[in-house]
Amino acid sequence: MNIKCGHCGKDCDASDIFVCSDCGSFLCADCAKNSGALCPGCYGRLNRLC
Repeated sequence: MNIKCGHCGKDCDASDIFVCSDCGSFLCADCAKNSGALCPGCYGRLNRLC
């Protein structure tokens, strides 16, 4: 199953996606790493989807 990153739009496998615990945004591993594991939209914590 592929999911689009909510920040950069990259098409990623579900195992590579992080989800924000506050707003529910999906981010790819690259965007999660670049943002310091915080959601760029609301600064909530990012956790692995799977």
